[in-house]
Amino acid sequence: MKPTMNTRVEKFAFGMAIFFMIFLPILWVFVPVTLAILLNGRVDQEQVDWVVGTVALMFFFGSAVFFPLMCIACSIWIESSHFKALTEAEQELSDMILSDLKTLPPNWHPNGAIFVCENVVIANDYFKSFLWFFRKIIGGRSRSFERLIERGRREATVRLLRKAKECGSNVVWNVRYETSIVRTDYSWAGGGNNNNTKSMAGVEIMAYGTAFFVKS
Repeated sequence: MKPTMNTRVEKFAFGMAIFFMIFLPILWVFVPVTLAILLNGRVDQEQVDWVVGTVALMFFFGSAVFFPLMCIACSIWIESSHFKALTEAEQELSDMILSDLKTLPPNWHPNGAIFVCENVVIANDYFKSFLWFFRKIIGGRSRSFERLIERGRREATVRLLRKAKECGSNVVWNVRYETSIVRTDYSWAGGGNNNNTKSMAGVEIMAYGTAFFVKS
């Protein structure tokens, strides 16, 4: 089965984010300084200042404008690719029976019942945090976080069904979900250890149930 997370799209976007976050600030300083050294004594000082200043501004706007826009585009790209992969995985697992009921139908005779449990942690991107900041001011529905929770629930369900299928089961019964918020502590920045210095870094979804085999 194809993976639903950590795909080539996600690896490429993550690599691009790391590259620009590390190397763009370095180039912002290194390139103008190198140009100033190379042009020193060859052209007028005003021309040197103009060239160096122009290059520095280009890298500054690249860091301040292009990098955030690239991260937003990558987050949207990863989310849409994840939903697409989840839809394909759910179609592959459509022969599995999933239910949150506690009691079994009277004509069922399950075999080989086992407990199955799977979890997933999905990181929150800064674009959702930005939207969440304004949503907290006026209140109301947060669709950006709804999609984050939906991705977590569907991913945990797919992993649960895959694990049950690998164990030879075709039914997962009495399914339950647990949700927890993963937070980042910014107390090291001098804010103290309180809720004001913690922000939502991601969400963890755990799905569990009883898997068994029933003859159709």
